[in-house]
Amino acid sequence: MRGNAMDTQHSINQYSHTVINAQDDEIDLFELVEKLWKRRLTIVVITATVSLVAIAVALLLPSTWQAETRVDAAHPAQLADLHDLQQQVGIDTASPDEALVLYGRHLNSQATWRTVFQESGLAIGESNRVLATDFEDFKQALSITVSNLEKDARTFINVSFDSQDQPFSARLLNDYLLPSARAKTIAALTAELEAVLTYKKNRLLRQITGIERQFSDNLALKTLELTNALETAKAGNLTSLSGNRFTTINTPSLFMLGTDVLTKQLEQQTDKHDNYRLISTPKTNDAGKPLLAGVLPLYLQLQQLDNLTINLSQLQPVTIDEPAFVPATPIKPKKPLIAALGVVLGGMLGVFVALIQIALANRERRM
Repeated sequence: MRGNAMDTQHSINQYSHTVINAQDDEIDLFELVEKLWKRRLTIVVITATVSLVAIAVALLLPSTWQAETRVDAAHPAQLADLHDLQQQVGIDTASPDEALVLYGRHLNSQATWRTVFQESGLAIGESNRVLATDFEDFKQALSITVSNLEKDARTFINVSFDSQDQPFSARLLNDYLLPSARAKTIAALTAELEAVLTYKKNRLLRQITGIERQFSDNLALKTLELTNALETAKAGNLTSLSGNRFTTINTPSLFMLGTDVLTKQLEQQTDKHDNYRLISTPKTNDAGKPLLAGVLPLYLQLQQLDNLTINLSQLQPVTIDEPAFVPATPIKPKKPLIAALGVVLGGMLGVFVALIQIALANRERRM
């Protein structure tokens, strides 16, 4: 019995010790807050220090400014000159959306970006060298996005540029990027018109040359036949039409016309060739001569194309919603946000340091 009592007392003592240790390990929030309050100076100093550093960083960081604009499809009236030239050349007229797509293609092209990069002065680095890294930074600062047709009623292009130079952010768009894209769009449209115009003029010239060559070849063949017949008639001493006048005269019996008629026909052949103006083989003072019947309509078309002047210098292939304005506020850094984060992080760091100090103090007291 006595052994059992001793075992029971030992168990009670062991349980009491475990309970006491568990109570010691429990966190008393009120006690913790009281200890943190005693170390409030540490928390305030650390919070203030971190906050001041964050504010200093926010003030020292360079501001970035963003200028933006929007490009819309042109009104059909803006493309009137282009449509007129396309109709005269004989190609399909470009719709405003097609013109916008072409403009957007040049707006997004590396060639346009390099032109803008160089003309705006951004390409000049140290020792007047073009820096590849600067060009990559330029591309990162430039944003060109096309509207989503599933969300928007019409197609448009948003263009923006970020720069640490407040007025330059707008100037790059207004004075360099948009004009360069417009110039390249006009150049592409002009090149297409000139290519089609050249092709059609060359085709007309080939047709005219073919007709005139056939005419000249026929005359040469006829002249050769008359010359041979004349030689035969002279050899036979035939001066006039011989035999039955109703006899059919063909090429082998052409000499039967006699030298008088053959000589006259040869003269007419020569006059016939000289009486026409040949475009393919022009001669001096033949401007007043008539053209061949088959050549005349082709020549009129050629003249019309020759008189066509392709000038799209005034063309506005797109509509600029508004020019890019000089931004009023920077997009970054967010100075109030940085300062607020500094206060929050500083407070958290201060509390963390205070907790470490409290834990170290508790450890020393237990030892």
